[in-house]
Amino acid sequence: MVLLSRIADPLTLQILCDTLASREIIYRVENAGMNALMPLPGVMDARVLVAERDYDAALLVLRDLESLQAAGTGGVC
Repeated sequence: MVLLSRIADPLTLQILCDTLASREIIYRVENAGMNALMPLPGVMDARVLVAERDYDAALLVLRDLESLQAAGTGGVC
């Protein structure tokens, strides 16, 4: 597993996880519970890891999500 992203926002994390799962990309989330208990950006961010073979596809999903958020569409995938 390789690190795809660190995410502080629980909604963004859920959207990313749902999108990865819908594309059958193997992933794991670390620190999600700690992030919910102590939402301190940069300190207790959830870590999203993906299978090495799925990294490129997962990175495209992440970039699309970031583009949607930047455009103000609410990150709906």
